[in-house]
Amino acid sequence: MSKHVDLFGAVPDTATELEQLKQSKLPASEPNVANPRPITPNRDGKLGPTCPLGTLTEQMGPVVDEIRQLYTDFGQRPYRVFSVRYRWTGGADGLGRPELVEEVEFLPTPRVDGDTLRTEMKAAGEDEAGYVTLSEISPRYTEDEVRSMTFCGTMPDGNLAFIEVRMDARDGSAPVRRRLTVADVPWRDAENFQWSASAYIQEEARGRDGQFSLRNLFPGDG
Repeated sequence: MSKHVDLFGAVPDTATELEQLKQSKLPASEPNVANPRPITPNRDGKLGPTCPLGTLTEQMGPVVDEIRQLYTDFGQRPYRVFSVRYRWTGGADGLGRPELVEEVEFLPTPRVDGDTLRTEMKAAGEDEAGYVTLSEISPRYTEDEVRSMTFCGTMPDGNLAFIEVRMDARDGSAPVRRRLTVADVPWRDAENFQWSASAYIQEEARGRDGQFSLRNLFPGDG
């Protein structure tokens, strides 16, 4: 009996050949329900994970970053995004003074969507509230890097960490600084070559000079 071969490989012609084909496959975990098909997805040797570093998506990472840098070069990404960490000099939260440990910029500049922000007028002045969406974060950052830069998880005692968004120098003066806290775990969107995350506005932002004041840190006490 002749066999025919198509794009999906050899098709077994007899029950014996079908059984031999099944036996040739390595044991694989699959749903414990009946399936009338001779070869199920979990028994198909052509399916499964591949080496991600050799994929087109990974190879395109540097190209995508360079394209997104053009948005910055054209002046269309005015809001720079930083990962900022402070340490209290007294060794515990609120003891001593906050001391800058590191300030790392996300590059190329991510897309910052603040359409949901709202401004409330209070006796002490304006107060911003709401969420910001950070997208088009470079796909070349690893998951550990992104989680570290967005401070996912519990920070050690005596540390103060946040995301800061501030405008570039186009207005010729020190920019307003907005302090953000990430609201969810950053998500790798491989199809769109990016990491993305949502963050909400906090009141305790640094001043235009980049310094904290007691009012910044403890707004309810001032």
